[in-house]
Amino acid sequence: MKVHDLIGSNPARRALVAVSLAFAMAAGIAVPLMATAQEVQPVAAPLVSAEATVTAVATTVTTTVASAPVAVPMVTVAKKLTVRQIVAKVGRNAGLSTRQVAALLWIAKRESNFHPTSESRSECHGLFQLSKGMAHGHPWKNPTWNTKRAIKYMRGRYGGVLQAKAFWSSHHWY
Repeated sequence: MKVHDLIGSNPARRALVAVSLAFAMAAGIAVPLMATAQEVQPVAAPLVSAEATVTAVATTVTTTVASAPVAVPMVTVAKKLTVRQIVAKVGRNAGLSTRQVAALLWIAKRESNFHPTSESRSECHGLFQLSKGMAHGHPWKNPTWNTKRAIKYMRGRYGGVLQAKAFWSSHHWY
């Protein structure tokens, strides 16, 4: 197996592997990776909190030194979530079903084409084009805040996200 197949082409990951291996070799606990790598197990782990928009990917490379496995953990550069992933995550955290999350994404697509900073001529703001009164003084450009506020609005005015989508389908606004 090639080293490239084990660690990929990500420059940050390759640098971390090189530093980790150099440290391990200097400490005398590792032998060259090509000869001893047994497995690579990717594990997704949250980096900050449930509200965070980034996650880190941790990888463990297991090597064998004199029949004793040694695990060298490595963390790669954080991956930023897309706006669609943020909307879906906020929807799931709000207790929406898969159909409701799909409807939420459908509305965001029609209202702003997933552009969190969009503004209309009628002074509506963000992903879900919240009115000036709802958005004023709040971080409406933040996709998390905008999605939470839109869900609250849809539940209050229409009884839910699916009902808001049905209204949008017949009136082309909600």
